[in-house]
Amino acid sequence: MKHRDTTVICWEILRALAGGPQLPTRLSRVVNVPYDRFGDYVQVLTSGGLVKVDSSEEHERYAITPQGMEALHHLDTGLKMLFSATR
Repeated sequence: MKHRDTTVICWEILRALAGGPQLPTRLSRVVNVPYDRFGDYVQVLTSGGLVKVDSSEEHERYAITPQGMEALHHLDTGLKMLFSATR
């Protein structure tokens, strides 16, 4: 498997959370990051205000914030521009 940059993994987490809140174990599987390293990426996103922890239910869930949705939109737009310029 190719090595992925932290930015790419954080982008993948944001994209996964755009579909709704998720349990940490499921989210780590969706983005294909070992659970023991997954917390580091979530910490980056939560400290930046892009992801929040929802503990209102029985299990902790991660959810994207409005600021995270805005960041995801900018990342998606930038990547589309980059890839269309390289074709």
